[in-house]
Amino acid sequence: MEITDYTDLITLERAKTYLRIDDGMNEDDEEIYSMIRAAFTFIERYTNHIFGNREFSVYNDSYCSQWIKVYKYPVNSYLPADTENKRSGLYTSFNVSTDVNFTYKAGYINVGDVPDDFIQAALQMLKVWYFESEKQANSTLIPISVTQVLDTYRTFV
Repeated sequence: MEITDYTDLITLERAKTYLRIDDGMNEDDEEIYSMIRAAFTFIERYTNHIFGNREFSVYNDSYCSQWIKVYKYPVNSYLPADTENKRSGLYTSFNVSTDVNFTYKAGYINVGDVPDDFIQAALQMLKVWYFESEKQANSTLIPISVTQVLDTYRTFV
């Protein structure tokens, strides 16, 4: 199944099952949808792994180098298509001439391509946000176990 929205990754039904919320309880549905979107937005910003095939554009105005570093992952396509590229552990470099717009598409296209670690991290975030957000003793709303998993996927320093 192709990803069109973050709720394709975790459906409302899956979230409610994970949170052990009865099917008949619908008053929190919009809040749960919002939490799902927020969790995957956080993961994208934290790791630069993109969910859904999105287009990005970079203008190379550097007079020092023809190499553009792209930190978004995974890169699916780019224009000009004959551009030389190299993937390092942190980024993909593209050799383009100066004064050119470089356009690329990045992101997991299908739900099955998304690492399970991201799904589990988002579910853990939902649980904390849903049940523990009102506790006074809670000093962080992102569990340490989530940041530890996400740190292994970060594509930038």
